Amino acid sequence: MAAAPSWAATPPAGTSAQKAVAAPQENAERQYQAAKNFLSRLEQEKDLAKERNNWLKAAHSFRQLHLAQKKEALGPPSLYMTAKVYRLMQARFNLAEDFNKARLYYFEMADLYPGHALADDALYEAAEMLRAKPENAQEAESLYQKIVALHPQSDHAEQARQRLQLAPQEKPPKPAEPAVAQPATAPSAPPTAPPPTPAPTPKTLATVSPAKFWSSEEYSRIVIQTTAPVAFSSGVDDASAPPAKRLHVDFKQSAMAAQHRTPARVEAGLLQQVRASQTSDDTVRMEFDLASFSEYKIFSLNDPFRVIVDIHGSPTTGAVPPDNDTAPSQPAAPLPPVATKPASPAADEAAVVVLAEQKKYKPTPSQPAATGKTSKREQLSLAQQLGLGVRKIVVDPGHGGKDPGAMAFGLKEKDIVLAVSKKLAKELKTAYRYEVVLTRTKDVYLPLEERTAVANTQKSDLFLSIHVNASADKASNGIETYFLNLATDANAMRVAALENATSTHSIGEMQDILASLMKNSKIDESSRLARFVQTNLISGLNKTFKPRDLGVKQAPFYVLIGAEMPAILAEISFITNPEEAKLLQTDEYLDKIAKQIAAGVVAYIEHQRSAALRL
Repeated sequence: MAAAPSWAATPPAGTSAQKAVAAPQENAERQYQAAKNFLSRLEQEKDLAKERNNWLKAAHSFRQLHLAQKKEALGPPSLYMTAKVYRLMQARFNLAEDFNKARLYYFEMADLYPGHALADDALYEAAEMLRAKPENAQEAESLYQKIVALHPQSDHAEQARQRLQLAPQEKPPKPAEPAVAQPATAPSAPPTAPPPTPAPTPKTLATVSPAKFWSSEEYSRIVIQTTAPVAFSSGVDDASAPPAKRLHVDFKQSAMAAQHRTPARVEAGLLQQVRASQTSDDTVRMEFDLASFSEYKIFSLNDPFRVIVDIHGSPTTGAVPPDNDTAPSQPAAPLPPVATKPASPAADEAAVVVLAEQKKYKPTPSQPAATGKTSKREQLSLAQQLGLGVRKIVVDPGHGGKDPGAMAFGLKEKDIVLAVSKKLAKELKTAYRYEVVLTRTKDVYLPLEERTAVANTQKSDLFLSIHVNASADKASNGIETYFLNLATDANAMRVAALENATSTHSIGEMQDILASLMKNSKIDESSRLARFVQTNLISGLNKTFKPRDLGVKQAPFYVLIGAEMPAILAEISFITNPEEAKLLQTDEYLDKIAKQIAAGVVAYIEHQRSAALRL
């Protein structure tokens, strides 16, 4: 194994901070040991091991523990054990889904925790698993090379070198030439009957959950979760028959419980009705009746697998957007079999690959060709041209509820960012007279896609997501501000993976959706907003606290995907750094951070206004 770093910052013995973390840490350790004991029983007791659900229970236990302890000492080993359980399942049940999950979690372990003692173990186990299948030999060889390059002193490095030396000799043997028939010299034995062909193993269907939605007059976000990744397709029915439009999404290899198939009349602004049906033994169709329609985007996220549909339409009559400060989701009632039209031939097929995005527009008249001349006004951004009339700002305290975020020195990210967000909201309201909405006002859990939906349905003009950073290196410190884009460095990818609660491997598959989003003017506006906030944070804190300026960066954060307004994510300090952890416990520091973020927002708005006046 590689030398293990000090993964989580440890408070000095006997301090109140140490006592504060002792109980939850001991509880996590008990859960981890219980999961290991159960796995040990599975490996020893035949009756227990023959039921696949028992193995899934073990994998789920380790996975949940990893998600809860992602930035703590038990995070890496819990993830490693998740991968190990799936590898044992693959060896026992020989299912492709177990092989794929073991491979994914081994890669996630090596990606998220490259300096951990188990990183080389994860790479080696993945390579050994791949090597057993001849079609994956080249990928296995690249993993052995990676071990030698990244972990040259580890115990697996020598084993990897040996595998690389043996590789040329380990090619599958050439099939023997068929024997040439010879004249029979004696009566031949009666031909042996071929063995019976085994019956095909029935495919396990994923379960589709009832839709959750957020809706306003011109926008709806719909989230449909399934118990496993599935292929899906979508299309718009009767697009030429105003005023009602219907969008459908078909889920392959899926089923929905009968009690969840009751049509629901919702009449929530753009979204009018939701229904579901089991159109065949392995296909579920979800249909959404819309008051109007102009375009939609559909993509999927992992951990858990869910399909997100963003729909835009023209303003509807009589719809009232949510007016509470948390804008909770409205779960659609589950839906019964109804006669449905066959999928449109033009409906796009979405592969199981996560985050492959589809975008559909209502046909519009062709636009006049560009003349090639650009006026001074056209050179300015849309926000600059309009003076960016900011009225409402959504502030998003990251994490919450069952998701504590980063933890160290007795502190939890979810508590710190809620305190800062409340101070920021108060500053923006009282000092600058903006309307402010908080995505959460207390310690509750919100999925990442719900936070953006709140901002969109509230028709906010800016979206600010507040977070605290963490690193395996206790010396890491400073402040950085992000906007949505492709990650430009490995550290930005690591931060995004931690905040997304997924792997760098998964978010590396975001090219398609981000390629589309980067054409949106909001990306440019978001980068400008990030620069103003970062500059004001550093300059305002410099006199007293002298923070390290880590700059403005770009990365694929799920919480920013689909935001209809300039949106940023601020990492205000490192909770794992002893000095910054002390500062994060003081009102003076949190007050100053809130005031400087607000000052950055106002400076950005004033810049846009002055740019418009110079036209």
